[in-house]
Amino acid sequence: AYYEMLEERLPGHGEPLDEMRSRGILVDGTTEGGEARLLLQIFSANMVGPAFFEFIQRKKDEGFGEGNFQALFESIERDQVARGIVSDEASQE
Repeated sequence: AYYEMLEERLPGHGEPLDEMRSRGILVDGTTEGGEARLLLQIFSANMVGPAFFEFIQRKKDEGFGEGNFQALFESIERDQVARGIVSDEASQE
């Protein structure tokens, strides 16, 4: 659901959606004003115990991927509504 919501969140972002999805790359930033300012973000598997690496590519964006946390939460919520696990009304609260 995260990748289905990407065009809604960042219209005209210009990133290859299928490639982002297949590699698990998250996209954050803004496309306001017609210019895409993006941050590409991916996490490694746990390397030593619970430690992992975060890889970021900045494309004119100086953020830290804050929008991805909200987008991931919303995509999980939409998926649960679609599967009938939670009602749409419950997800609005």
